[in-house]
Amino acid sequence: MVVALNRASISRAVLGAVIVVVVVVAALGAYYAATATRRPVTLTVVTYSGAPAQPLLSLAASLFEKEHPGVKVDVVTFPYSEYISNELSVLEAKSPEYDVVTYTTTTVGQVAPYLLPLNSSVINESDILPPDLHAAGLYYNPLTGNTTWVGVPIQTDGIVILYNAKYFDNATLQQEFYNEYHVQLSPETWGNWSTVLDVDKFFVSHNITKYGLLLYTDQADLPANSFMAVFGWYYVRNSSLNCGNLFGMTSFGTMFMGCVPSWWGHGFPPPAINTSAGVQALETLKELVSYMPPPTQLQVTFYNSLPLMLSGQAPAIAGYLGQLPSIANSSNASLVGVAPLPGDSIRIGLTYIGVSRYSQHKQLALEFLQLVESPQFQVEAFLRTFVFPSSRQAYQMIISNTSIPAYLRQWAQAALAAAGKTAYVAPYFPAITSSVNSQVGEYLFNYIVGTTPSAEQALQQAAATLARAIEVYYSGSSS
Repeated sequence: MVVALNRASISRAVLGAVIVVVVVVAALGAYYAATATRRPVTLTVVTYSGAPAQPLLSLAASLFEKEHPGVKVDVVTFPYSEYISNELSVLEAKSPEYDVVTYTTTTVGQVAPYLLPLNSSVINESDILPPDLHAAGLYYNPLTGNTTWVGVPIQTDGIVILYNAKYFDNATLQQEFYNEYHVQLSPETWGNWSTVLDVDKFFVSHNITKYGLLLYTDQADLPANSFMAVFGWYYVRNSSLNCGNLFGMTSFGTMFMGCVPSWWGHGFPPPAINTSAGVQALETLKELVSYMPPPTQLQVTFYNSLPLMLSGQAPAIAGYLGQLPSIANSSNASLVGVAPLPGDSIRIGLTYIGVSRYSQHKQLALEFLQLVESPQFQVEAFLRTFVFPSSRQAYQMIISNTSIPAYLRQWAQAALAAAGKTAYVAPYFPAITSSVNSQVGEYLFNYIVGTTPSAEQALQQAAATLARAIEVYYSGSSS
């Protein structure tokens, strides 16, 4: 009887063990089956090829993958001239193909309706330089009247003064200039564009350089680049134009009034350029261009201005920070200094990223934005790709790090000084298309080269073109 009891006990124990083994095996089988069929998540970032977006976002992708095992970040690129049309074809179809989308200050109006709204719980808004956020991180919807935060800047860029240090750090030239004009030669001290004209006269009349400071004179970009760099100085100092809004109204920027006055009679601000301030700016620009290559013979552009300066033909240019990465690792890098535009400002122009409303990985996409906007990443991006940060903390980390080359710290300090306060912002209202800008540029260009006799006439034509384009947009949207 005892034996029978032991056999029964053993049988029950064996049966229990077998059941446990079966359950464990089944669980392991299910786990391995799920693991075998599970695919890694792919986060797709779409951008334009070339600097600054492609190298910076590719760097962010590699770091993000290390921090997120099982996630692959696919950076898809298109030529700059094609990337927006490609993005729009996908977004308009409400396709989840792209998770993170790239845009710029001039294309936010096209892309913003398809982007996920952001808030301070996702991104540290207070760490972003104010001009960077206002230029196109915020989007004003002209049909609803609402302003939404839709993107974060991946860098700071815009027009500042890039100068040849061998001229401006020369003690003899500094003294000669001061004796003649009674102001400092250093670009960091230029308070207005009249001082720049004195610098032009000094360098050209003393046969130090063939030309004075160079500004872009290509017709299509003339309104939003060189004209705005000069006109902006008058705009931020004229409260009747900016209405206390130094960045202008969101989406309209510096070329329009900063408010909608009661006398205007439209639902959008009137152009600010066909004013006495605009006339002063355009006349000043024409005089500045008189110390440059004649625009009918050689138009100065983003691509040839820095080489012209480095060749010794000009002492400085009003050029983009984005021109510096091309020389940052060369022997010429330490020869180039950076300063704000006269009056401590910048003509801002940036690249942004936002999250597609149709992404199936919104949380991951938001975490990718957090990485790109973090000070630590922006410092690393600056040192690797020479793309300037948009984070205040990142600038402080760079400037205080004495192990970084002195010229890079000088560049960063000047960029922070330029973008830390005010900025001149290009209009990104959807009606201000490339063809409208080209027409406005033609009017300004004709005055600069002498075809149009007066600045007033050129600016009236330009302002009428801008206002007409917006009126047509509103009437078309209403109908």
